[in-house]
Amino acid sequence: MVKILAIFELTVKKVKEPAFFILFVIAALIGYFVSGMGVLKFSQNEDILFGLVSLEQGSPLLIGFVVILLMTMIVAIFSGATDIPKDIDSRMIMLILGKPVKRVEYLLGKYLGIIAICLGFFFSAAIFAFVGHFVNYGELVTFSVAVRQLMLILAIFPFVAMAMMISAYLSDISAMIVTVAYILFSVCISTISLFIDMLPRSLEAVPLIHPLSYLFPNYFYFFNSFRYTGIVMIALILYAVSMTAIFLSIAAFRLEHRDML
Repeated sequence: MVKILAIFELTVKKVKEPAFFILFVIAALIGYFVSGMGVLKFSQNEDILFGLVSLEQGSPLLIGFVVILLMTMIVAIFSGATDIPKDIDSRMIMLILGKPVKRVEYLLGKYLGIIAICLGFFFSAAIFAFVGHFVNYGELVTFSVAVRQLMLILAIFPFVAMAMMISAYLSDISAMIVTVAYILFSVCISTISLFIDMLPRSLEAVPLIHPLSYLFPNYFYFFNSFRYTGIVMIALILYAVSMTAIFLSIAAFRLEHRDML
């Protein structure tokens, strides 16, 4: 655990103070300017979109926090998809692994460090979004609505793990490109899978699409309206944890068998 924390500290410190300040300012500006955006909601007439964001009645998402999540994912792509390849190219990883540090400990430390950076960006933007809402409308966001917005952090954990998994196989630029392509393809597959659910089960395409959809994460689940004390919340936590574990396991397997020279 001490070794993991040491890698975690090293990862966070790689982001210099000016960069931290710039990230904080960007997060603050984004949070404030999106604070006036409304609720992410679709009517039942828009069948597919309604199905994507309406699991159960509960606190809905604010569009501003969807924007904050997307900006956080951009930060995750730039950090999660490039950190390991840069360590390999600079031979820094050899200095770290030359000490009594296992490769899986190196991976977990890197993961926790990048997660800390992403969560710092997300929460900074969230605080300014709540403050901006109070300044502009003279009212505080209710507790249930605030908790629902903050639950978007569940999507960050598997996303960072996925970016790091890809970076374990590719160079930094290639990993960034493949990460974006993988996310876009995942969105397409998730949408198609939902559309297939509306078709008769007798069609031959139905049994073919669903197994394919299991190979890609469905981030639409995190955009649903739900009660944060309900079963959907528990299911989302388990889904995020399982996806994170799968992606990190694949990354660990690759690092264990990869030649670092």
